[in-house]
Amino acid sequence: MGRLDARVAIVTGGARGIGFGIASRFAREGAAVVIAQRSVSEGASAVAAIEAEGGRAVTIATDITDEASVQALVDQTVATFGGLHVLVNNAGTGIAEQLWELDYAEYQRVMNVNVGGALLCMKFASRVMMAAGHGSIINISSIQGVLPLAQSAVYAATKGAINLITQQTALDLGPYGIRVNAIAPGFIDNPMMNQYCDLVSPTPGATLAAAKKSLPLGRLGSPADIAGAAIFFATDDSAWVTGTTLLVDGGSLCHGPIG
Repeated sequence: MGRLDARVAIVTGGARGIGFGIASRFAREGAAVVIAQRSVSEGASAVAAIEAEGGRAVTIATDITDEASVQALVDQTVATFGGLHVLVNNAGTGIAEQLWELDYAEYQRVMNVNVGGALLCMKFASRVMMAAGHGSIINISSIQGVLPLAQSAVYAATKGAINLITQQTALDLGPYGIRVNAIAPGFIDNPMMNQYCDLVSPTPGATLAAAKKSLPLGRLGSPADIAGAAIFFATDDSAWVTGTTLLVDGGSLCHGPIG
């Protein structure tokens, strides 16, 4: 028996990186997984990879900043699989900028995706979960929501907001049997983190190398590390856990800021 047998999960941005790590792990544990992705081709590739391992998955083209698109995502999920038990708000974007060079349009774009998109997904998913009397919402935050890193005022603001939104919505949705938690990944070895580190350092690879050296566990994280935490929050193992942000960071906070 898989730990997520008979459960249905939406993973936004589930075709790449951390999102795919979570989606594929959920499928291996028995969940029917809906990958919400803007790119149809990326979503289809992720579904094919999951199905090749014997899992169940579909992809639904979704723009999480568009209310009608998010409502259609949830409606199609319920129509296809008969319910919705887990929502993973993983889709996100970011910029690395010096404050005195801030492009306000870029600020609005990042806020709309990282904060607005998560809120829209929670809005429509919670309605289904409230009717069922149970559900788990997992927000993917970041270590940058609690730890200063260079040139990250905008991205850090969105992740700090996600941490507090997680607590607030846990308070609001708890009476309906819905738990809301967040995972804050540290330095994950994926393209988004590699790009950030190269942008804030004059020497390519220097920031990431310094981060790796500082970590008590001696290695960068992987999408599989985050997927393990997501499984905990998606299952009844965390039945009495809500409103918390779990740092999955290899011990980054033991050393403080890097870069």
